[in-house]
Amino acid sequence: MLISSRYHFTGCDYDARNNCTAIFKILGDQGKGWANAGDVDGEKGSYDYLMYADVDYKHPEVKQDVMNWGAWLRNEIGIKGIRFDAIKHFSVEFLSEFIGKMDETAGSGWFFVGEFWKDSLNDMLEYLERMQHNFLLFDAPLVYNFSELSKTVGGDLRTVFNNTLVQTKPINAVTLVMNHDTQPYQALEAAIEGWFKPLAYALILLRQDGYPCIFYGDLYGIDPEGQKQSFPPSCGGKLAHLTLARKLYAYGLQKDYFDDPNCAGWVRYGTWDRRFGCATVLSNTEDASKWMHVGEMHAGEVWTDVLGWSNEEVRINSDGWGEFRCHGTSVSIWVYRNAEGRDRFEEFDADIYKAGV
Repeated sequence: MLISSRYHFTGCDYDARNNCTAIFKILGDQGKGWANAGDVDGEKGSYDYLMYADVDYKHPEVKQDVMNWGAWLRNEIGIKGIRFDAIKHFSVEFLSEFIGKMDETAGSGWFFVGEFWKDSLNDMLEYLERMQHNFLLFDAPLVYNFSELSKTVGGDLRTVFNNTLVQTKPINAVTLVMNHDTQPYQALEAAIEGWFKPLAYALILLRQDGYPCIFYGDLYGIDPEGQKQSFPPSCGGKLAHLTLARKLYAYGLQKDYFDDPNCAGWVRYGTWDRRFGCATVLSNTEDASKWMHVGEMHAGEVWTDVLGWSNEEVRINSDGWGEFRCHGTSVSIWVYRNAEGRDRFEEFDADIYKAGV
């Protein structure tokens, strides 16, 4: 069975017979109509309808067809994760049933994340409760915090995680800085000043909480030939370096130094098999420094900035402490200069638009 007939939809936005564009509700058997209250987001009364043809997830044939599609994806392609778009606009009851069925038939361990784009932590927590917390959401409030701090002179960095999902339910949070909807000129644009992007990415990539997601347009830039959307790679071309620093060094226990409104820092101590660790310090005003403890096991070592934005050296004292610096409106990631992998921090070729690529 394929979803195809009018019985499988609740609405559409075009009447071909009369060449008319509007939101049309499809009438039918008893119970036909928009999703029940509470089964979709309550914004605009009921946010069931979004665009084009609205699928009726109450119809048993629709439900079975989508269940079959999920099983096909797992069996034929071998996926272990799904991103669900615009989940404010379709049945939370069906989605909960769908992921439960995927767990039941294809085994547990799935990575399910949904785009519930709303600057309301309470609404997000309520949604996760409906999903028995067997689900993740993109942390929209965090993006808006980044945007606000980037546009506020001397904003208080200690508030960056206030009222965010990653602070409240880190195991259910996918953290991000920008995406296709919030980039410039899009409907949900949340402008983040360029100087703040490296700080924001450090805050999601190098910390222990949340599952970070980087934006393709930040890594590679956005079409250099574009008329309106033409932007170079963000973070001064160093986003790949930030990501590599996470892969190599951001492991183990975390110690925070969020004791100043304009300079924040934290240390990752490493693990038995990822022993090097790292120390991150950032400032949204002037040049700054933090005394931070990286562990007595590093006494006597010389640490340097893997981003190369600071050319200083930090010698760890006998108690495992060092003074780690960064330039104003910048970030530095400090690692033992002879740590495994330091030779991998070379220039990243972000020019995917050049001929032959």
